[in-house]
Amino acid sequence: MHTSPVRLPRPIRLGAVAVTAAAALAVGGCTPPDENSATSASAPAPEAGALPVTIDHRYGTTTVESAPKRVAAMGVGDADTLLALGITPTTIAPFADPTQRSAPWNADLLGDAEPVILPQTAAQFGDQIAKALATDPDLVTAVGAAATQQQYDVLSKAAPTIVGPKEYPNWQIPWDVQTTEIGRSVGLPRAAEAKIGETNDFLAGVRAKHPEFAGKTGVVISALPTGAVSVFSAQDGRGQALADYGLTFPESLKPAITNGFYGEISAENLNMLNDVDVVVAVDWEGANERLKKDPTWTKLPVVTEGRTVYLDQQVGSAMSVPTVLTIPWVADQAVGPIAQAASKS
Repeated sequence: MHTSPVRLPRPIRLGAVAVTAAAALAVGGCTPPDENSATSASAPAPEAGALPVTIDHRYGTTTVESAPKRVAAMGVGDADTLLALGITPTTIAPFADPTQRSAPWNADLLGDAEPVILPQTAAQFGDQIAKALATDPDLVTAVGAAATQQQYDVLSKAAPTIVGPKEYPNWQIPWDVQTTEIGRSVGLPRAAEAKIGETNDFLAGVRAKHPEFAGKTGVVISALPTGAVSVFSAQDGRGQALADYGLTFPESLKPAITNGFYGEISAENLNMLNDVDVVVAVDWEGANERLKKDPTWTKLPVVTEGRTVYLDQQVGSAMSVPTVLTIPWVADQAVGPIAQAASKS
């Protein structure tokens, strides 16, 4: 799963003293919201024997003693998992558009609820702490985030807080691991496992319907203003999506991955992509239109032979953060075009 939620994650802004002070003010001075306010939340009853539970994570352990009623989702994608489990969070961290409350994959589950929007949590996590704590949560999930130890300490003084497991780097937590951790923290481990099973069955169905994907290579890229392209690894959510469909990351491009889950191919070396069976270009602020006008790009065999797929920004953003909600939605948009491209290889 989890990966860079937007195109490329920027360094987290620590704002050390300012963040700590602001969050402390929020902890000590905020008044619990009116239960009829936009930040009111809902949650189903916990499963028998599921609580109390102790969650191991990057910064130690967190024990949740009783069913949380107000869960602040600070991780990108965390709100999706909560919504899938029947929990309306008090906050939501948008994937790309900092003003987006809901998206096509979660709008029905969110309904008329108005969780507080936490914009830019991928790059500015610390700036959103006070806002999240002002919703008076009794649990904070920051699994799909890159919280620092200091930021975790501030949050955990206000409410039980969970972050990603220590064995996974930031932005590279598999979607099923994220779902399991959040499900356990809210007392719904069996419901979480059921959602994982449903999603795996869905993906198995995609592979069964498209046996032509087996044995073929695929890669997700995004154009840069310089004429180069970003390449997303098999550990990135976008690369994971192709692997889930049955495609494999090309061995020839592994040396290009230089930053954990992404790398770059220069404009002079774009011909490296010609050996890939399917290239998926995800848009970011006009990147795909630039590609289509780039004479170097348009002459590549991978393009002229129809082995390239162009996906819009919303699909690309959803692909970057696999959850039990985004995975089927992305597949509905992407599998058809990818199948057409694969048939040309």
